[in-house]
Formats: sequence, C-alpha cells, structure tokens
Amino acid sequence: MSENAHETRSGQDGATPHGARPLIPLRQEDAPALDPVHYRVHHLTSYRYAKPVTRNYGRAHVEPRATPHQRVLSHEVVVDPAPARLTAHTDFYGNSSTYLLVDAPHEQLDVHSHARVSVAERRYGLEPMSRPWEQCTPEHWGAPMPGASLDFVHPSPRVPGGTAAREISAEVFRPGRAVGECLAELTALIHTEFTYDSAATTVTSTLEEVLGARHGVCQDFSHVGVAAVREAGLAARYVSGYLRTAPSAGGALGTEPAGEMIGSAASHAWLSVLVPGTGWVDIDPTNRTFVDQRFVTTAWGRDYADVPPLKGIVVGPPGASSTLRVAVGVVPETAGTESAD
Repeated sequence: MSENAHETRSGQDGATPHGARPLIPLRQEDAPALDPVHYRVHHLTSYRYAKPVTRNYGRAHVEPRATPHQRVLSHEVVVDPAPARLTAHTDFYGNSSTYLLVDAPHEQLDVHSHARVSVAERRYGLEPMSRPWEQCTPEHWGAPMPGASLDFVHPSPRVPGGTAAREISAEVFRPGRAVGECLAELTALIHTEFTYDSAATTVTSTLEEVLGARHGVCQDFSHVGVAAVREAGLAARYVSGYLRTAPSAGGALGTEPAGEMIGSAASHAWLSVLVPGTGWVDIDPTNRTFVDQRFVTTAWGRDYADVPPLKGIVVGPPGASSTLRVAVGVVPETAGTESAD
C-alpha cells in the first residue's frame, strides 16, 4: 500500500476499479504531526407544533465525546422553553446523552448544543493495515483493546445478518487481502454504487430497502458498510457526529456547505472498523474518505437506533402535526477566539 498516491485496483487484483480509492493515512515516523484543529460546534434541533402540546420527553446524543483523537473542551445543552428536567447520562458504550422534560404547554421546542472541541490527526500503522483481513477477527484480537466488543461483530436491530450486504462483503473481503485495502475499497464501492438522495429514505427505512434501491443518505451508507464488515466477521460500529462547515457571510447556522463534503448541514454518520495493532479505523463512504480532522465525533453504537441525535415522546392533542428544522455549524476557531485549554 502506498501513502503517497491514491491506490487503484491493478491487474493483480483482477477486478475493475470502483473509482479512485481513498488514500490510507499511514503513520510515518519522521513526519511531523499536524496541529490539532479547534472547533466551535452548534447543533440546533427545532420543532414547531400546529397546536400547543402539553409535554415533551426527549433524549439527545449531541455532546461530542472524548476519544484518542478528540478532546472536549466545553459543552452545554440549552432548551427553550426551559425544561423541568435536564440531566446527563452515560450509556454502556461510553456515550453521553442528555435527557430533557418540558412539562408545560408549548408550541415550539428548540434544543441547542454548544461545544468546543480539539481534533487531532489520525494515522494508522503500516504493519497492522497491511495484515490480511482474516487476522482482524475476534480470535486475533489478543490483549483487551479499548471498545472491543462482540456487540460490534454480531447483527443488530438495524443491521441484521444475511442481507444482500454479504455480496458486497464477498467482493471486498477477498482471501488474503490487506485489511487497509479492503477498507479503502469498501469506502469507494459504496460511494460509487449508491446515490446520495435525501428524499429516498427515512430514519425507519430498512437495510434491505437501501440495498435494493441503492439510494439513501449517510445513515444508510453507514449501515451498508457496517453490515458488509460484520458479514466478514470483523467488528464495525456506527458512528454519529458532524462535519466541518463554513460560516456564511451573515453567520447563519448551517447555510453554507464545506466544499465537496456531503452532509455538513446536519448530523453526519460513518463507520469504524477494529484493526488489531492500530485500533479503530474510521471510514466515510458518503464522502469517499478516511475520517480526518474535518470530523467531530459525538457517539457510537451498534447502529443508528443506539445513538439518534434526538428521540422522544410528545404529548398533545390528537392529530397535532409538527415541522422540524435541523442546522449544524462546525467552525474552526481563529487565533483571536481561541482560549486556554
């Protein structure tokens, strides 16, 4: 594998390229590390109700989490109208969530998440990424590794086994192939063969529906990737978070995309695969890239159902409808706005 040029399938692989595969970020001992990037993150979820509702219960996974590549410098959740209860909870996988209760009549609900984070560069070892993928199954894990769990190997509610994803898995995870090449190929294959279409699916769409239509959004593509990896017997987890955004001239939240990155105006999703010797390796099929300093991680689980950005129950009059608006801003801090850590 080369870290100085994009990989392409050669005659040795005996297959047709799925477009340019993403560059694998390998560690070079003599290469200086990039400086961490500091971001201010603002996530707004806003509901407007056609008729007043009397009670709102909700749980939000919007707090960035500490990882080997990310430090959380500050975080605050603000709810309007003022909640009767606002408490934090840490789940089995170490994700922090916020429980909220609004216990009075209201016609709107705004949930703001404000955070400051520092995101470091990700680099992976050449030797672990060059191993045959068969050496990344649980029997090869060896000493306990952070986050290693058979939960991420077995099927889950939104990622059942025995789907058409096994065909993708068989195409990518060919015998003896280096795991790094497999992950680069999986990223390119999903990006090339699936079409990003925000109108094609909903949060309730099944994996089989996505595999059949070959249309969807980042949540769907992440589920496809997770399913393909698990079909090979490796551990894969669903990751939620944000992409770096660019502020508009007027400073409006989430109004200007960040270059070619898809999904920067709302919550984003990708997947992470466990590679013994170098840890969890994150890939984003939606944008055909290995995850880097443009990404902010909030939570991970077996699939979307474990870590939705906001879910809850609303009590109100029968037939009451609502409209939803979501906006995200992930803006690098300038030298003049950074504060001491």
